[in-house]
Amino acid sequence: MNKGNRKSNQSLNTGIAQKIKQIRNSIGMSLQELSQKTGLSMTFLSRLENDKANISILNLRAVANALGVPIASLFSDDRQSQIKVSRAGQRRKMILMVFKGKKVTEEWLLSDSSAKLEPAVVSLPPGTNGGPPFSHEGEEFVWVLKGNVRFHLGAEVFNLEQGDSLYYPATIPHQFFNDTGKKALLLFVATPWSF
Repeated sequence: MNKGNRKSNQSLNTGIAQKIKQIRNSIGMSLQELSQKTGLSMTFLSRLENDKANISILNLRAVANALGVPIASLFSDDRQSQIKVSRAGQRRKMILMVFKGKKVTEEWLLSDSSAKLEPAVVSLPPGTNGGPPFSHEGEEFVWVLKGNVRFHLGAEVFNLEQGDSLYYPATIPHQFFNDTGKKALLLFVATPWSF
């Protein structure tokens, strides 16, 4: 067996070991009870949960049955728990600034802040801007959903129209303006940063 396959099997075993322990603890089953239900020794099960033993499919089926779960659930990698749905009426909104009585607002498209991306829609009324030049760690992507905006990135200026997009390292001081007589909507996708 080559090293790549060995590494892949080790991470598969680690995932199964962690899943067995997690499920067993979540249902309040002791190692001794699992041993009694499966016919496998406590020593073996302990070694298995600590990723120090391999398990056959036959024994894995016995463990899954004893835990009351489908065998396939022991292979899942918890990607399902990373799915996030944000309903239109439940999103966080904030006023970024008030400019001559006009509110520049931001609506976060994810209600959970644990994601690696932070998408938001910024509403920019006519004749307003997003505030003074600003820089921070991370990256940003902007897509103009509606209207026209003028974007300053350091010394460069970009005039963006509906449908245009822009990517930049957020460490570059950035600022945006709506110089037109119509409202602009911008989709921002950023890597989260700390205030």
